[in-house]
Formats: sequence, structure tokens, C-alpha cells
Amino acid sequence: MKSLKEYKSTNENFPYFYFSAYSEFIKKTENKTIVFISDEIGNTMCCSMWKNKFLNLIKPVYPPLNKNAERLSPEMEIFFLEECLLFIKEEKLGDRITQPENFAIFDSAPQSSVFSKFGTYFINLARETEEQLLKNVHTKHRNVIVNAEKNNVVIKYGKEVIEDFYLLYKSTMQRSAMYCQALNYFQDFYSAMPDNIICGVAYHNDIPQGGLFVPYTKFAAFYLYGASADKVEVNGAINYLHWNTIKFLKKQNVKRYDFVGARLSDVSGTKLQGIQQFKERFGASLQKGYLWKKDINTLKCNLFDNLITLKLKLKKAYLPTDIIDQEINKEKNL
Repeated sequence: MKSLKEYKSTNENFPYFYFSAYSEFIKKTENKTIVFISDEIGNTMCCSMWKNKFLNLIKPVYPPLNKNAERLSPEMEIFFLEECLLFIKEEKLGDRITQPENFAIFDSAPQSSVFSKFGTYFINLARETEEQLLKNVHTKHRNVIVNAEKNNVVIKYGKEVIEDFYLLYKSTMQRSAMYCQALNYFQDFYSAMPDNIICGVAYHNDIPQGGLFVPYTKFAAFYLYGASADKVEVNGAINYLHWNTIKFLKKQNVKRYDFVGARLSDVSGTKLQGIQQFKERFGASLQKGYLWKKDINTLKCNLFDNLITLKLKLKKAYLPTDIIDQEINKEKNL
């Protein structure tokens, strides 16, 4: 490894998290620092770094890219990761490598790391014409998209729809008992990168039906946040929103639309089955790979985990689990 540095870029060929504006946003909202671990030939891996009361933490944001913003070969990637971990340990940069973002699908996991299989659905926008993209969409999706258009569903984009998006998002998170970001998180995110954010809402009779919040560059667009009304009045309103967004991204020469995260374990009969089917039916391909994590300073990490576990037991609560732990536990229970 050559260095660890903060990256100052506005190169549209790289993902949005390579932009200095995103680094500043994350520093402001989450008190985390975006850094890039690089080797001698210009390969880089974007990570976020922060410190809790006890540990120095590092999270890979995305697998390593070369200087042309391309993924490394599987052989080069695992070599880079092993060298990266050695660099982190020798330089004492972090105590624990936490689970990457759920769209960071690695081709392999480092030795002695804790890992699970995971995937993501994506559309290759660069390879297909708009006509072919529509042809790839499942018949049921195409039918409801036509239905939404016939029923005068209106799609609006921009800063002015953030509050409507947020009301849908907050309701969706509450229904799912999931963590909800604050409104100013989305306002600040959009303000930091107004030319690289899509905030869209589908309306029927001026009533919001569904929304999305998607950062993008030419490298890819990432469907980070989605939301829907408690009861969607027009079948296909959200499908129509995604299709219009896909068409917009295609016109902007974005190469990939990443639906962000897919379990490779059996999700039959769960809410995730419907969510993943929704993504797949846009003609999306399933990219398979791994999420991984690793403790660098095992003594310090074990002490921290034991203290947190004890504290939670006194409160009659449990240590939260990440996707990796959930998938490993699911395999154990088969």
C-alpha cells in the first residue's frame, strides 16, 4: 500500500462517494471522514473512518477501483485487500473493519475475515438502448407502468419534492420498524450535490404515492432510499417512477442503475421476496459476491463487545446484528 488520503475529485467517471462534496457532507452529518487507501499503481478503495468511545472503525464504501474507475479482476482485488489489511494493521489506522455498504459487493473476502454471500440487482444502462431496456422489463411491470401513465400519475423531480419524499420515507420506515434519517439529512445531501442527486416523487391527484432518492454519476446510480404511501392509489405508480428515472439516467450516460442489496439466502414468504422480485422484474441482473468484516485489534474489539453486551443485558436488550451476522445465523439454523 502506498497511502491513505482524502480524495478531492469531481470526475464523473467515479462514483459519487469519490466527490469532495460527499466527503464534506458525511463529515457534517455523521462526523465520519471519507478516505482512500491506494497502492503504487493508482488502485483505490473508498472507506469511511470514525471513532466511537473505544474503537477506531473503518467501513469500506465500495470495492477497489483502478485509476480508470474500473473494478479490479478478482485476483487483483483479493491481493489489494490483503495488502490493505496489512497496511491498516501496520499503520494502526483502525481497530475494526465493519461491514461494507450493502451495495459494496466484493468478488472475494480476505482470509480470516468474517463474511457472508450477498448480492445486488442492477441494470446495465450502457449496454442497452432505451427500447431494449423496456423490452427487458417483465410483462407485469410494463403493464402497470402503462396503467400508471393512463391514470395520469405525475412524476416530479428536484429539491422542491424533498419534503413530500420525506413524509413517504418516514412512514415507510415506521411501518418497517427501521431507523429513519432526519429531514435535514436529505436536504443537506441534495444541497451538497445538487447535480448528482435525483429526488423523485410520483403523484396522483397531487397526492404522493411513492418516492426515491438516488445519488449518481456516470459510473452508476444507487437507489439508496425508496418510499411508498401506506396505500398506493394507482397500481404501478412506483414502477412508473423507476422507469422514468431509468430513462433519465440513460440520457445522462450513466452506466449502471444499482438497486442496492439482495439476499442470496432463501427469502421465500418474507417481505424481502417481494422487494427483490420488484427489482429483478425491471430486467435487472443479479451480481453475486460477498460482504465481509474483520477485527484488526482482536483484544480491544473483544473487550468492547463484552462491555456492550453486559450493558445491554442490564437493560434487557440484545446486541444488534448486521447483515453478515444475520446471514451466518440463518445458515447455522438450516
